[in-house]
Amino acid sequence: RTWHYEKTNFHWDVANYYSYLPATFCNNGSYDFKNGTENYLPISPTGKRMSKVTYGMSVFYAPAFALGYKIAFNSNEKLDGFSEPFATCVHWISILYGLIGLIFLRKFLLKFFSEIVTAITLMIVFGGTMLFYYTMSNNEMTHTYLFFLISAFLLVTYKWHEKVTYKKTILIGLIIGFISLIRPSEILIFLIFIFWNVRSWKDFKSEAGFFFKQWPHLLIIFIIGVLIWLPQFFYWKEMTGDYLYSPYAGGGERFFWGDPQIINILFSYRKGWFVYTPLILLAFIGFFFMKGEVKKLRGILITLLCINIYVLSCWWDWFFGGCFGARGFCQHIAFLAIPIAACVDFFMNKENKSIMFQLTKLVFFVFVFSGISLNIGQTYQYNKNYIHSNSMSKKMYWKVFGEYDIDGDHFWRYWQSLEIPDYGKLQSGEDRDQ
Repeated sequence: RTWHYEKTNFHWDVANYYSYLPATFCNNGSYDFKNGTENYLPISPTGKRMSKVTYGMSVFYAPAFALGYKIAFNSNEKLDGFSEPFATCVHWISILYGLIGLIFLRKFLLKFFSEIVTAITLMIVFGGTMLFYYTMSNNEMTHTYLFFLISAFLLVTYKWHEKVTYKKTILIGLIIGFISLIRPSEILIFLIFIFWNVRSWKDFKSEAGFFFKQWPHLLIIFIIGVLIWLPQFFYWKEMTGDYLYSPYAGGGERFFWGDPQIINILFSYRKGWFVYTPLILLAFIGFFFMKGEVKKLRGILITLLCINIYVLSCWWDWFFGGCFGARGFCQHIAFLAIPIAACVDFFMNKENKSIMFQLTKLVFFVFVFSGISLNIGQTYQYNKNYIHSNSMSKKMYWKVFGEYDIDGDHFWRYWQSLEIPDYGKLQSGEDRDQ
């Protein structure tokens, strides 16, 4: 893990995600914890300390919080919600969610692909992308949890369209409700549910008729989503005086819809998705290889990917603060596993015996192995501070490329290559191309 026992992991974003639990069960409803954690929480318009984010993550932390409380009680540790038993339990349940997410994703991929193709795809998805870091190291963030939920959503959506039942409808409502609660912009994933069988205008009209007949199920999904959000509305009312509140807007954080940093978010050395996760290129290539039943998903997946790239690149801090890689895309790896699997399936073709195909296949597997090695190596580098959290430059990237043991003098010389972002200009929109 990336944090030490004496420091714990409850800082920055995680402090906000987690604060609902210790405030409610250990601190009489107060977010003034008196241990430094409160410094990461904003002050509401009514003068109260509050969480900056919605309560969704706390729901999934809750089992670990309960176990941590029991262990802390048995071992005479502090029962404030922040002592080592709580930190350890939250860390390990985060790994558990990530692994269960892989199981859900496996069950989904097996609906379309063979066991060997699915296995190789899962190896790429887990070992070759940011999911590895956000599952094994800094896993208290939202990304592993959203990957778990989106993987479950894909599986249940497949089964719902196979045979509509109220049990599956309730599951869809719960899953999409918590996905949107954890990160509201991820509500876009619901487009997969709506456009599941749509490949043409004729399909769209047919699907519209199908959903019209299933209106009770759609109503149930909507009602469940509203019920999940209701506690949040009441919390905002108590803390701010308004049922609807955006702490981000209060802090001057916003989207610049007319100035998307698409090139930067994909190719920059600061946080470029392709730079730090080159294996994600397989998803873009895989769209061309989608065939059979899975081909019906190509249109909506490409649309969803393009929308996500645009939305994330418009956020004022398009590189999303201190983190490893373009973390905003991490949870999207769940649905991008579909075109990745299509790409793997193409190269696993046993019928093509040509020398050119075999050479191309060899290059493909060398690329996969190299990409996984690079990703795990960069995870190690990031945890050792060889890859900076927000100030990487081209010069700095290539200085530390493949370096896993940098001595003190060289380490400080390499830090001179940093390109420190100007957050004031970023927030005002004056200079977003940093």
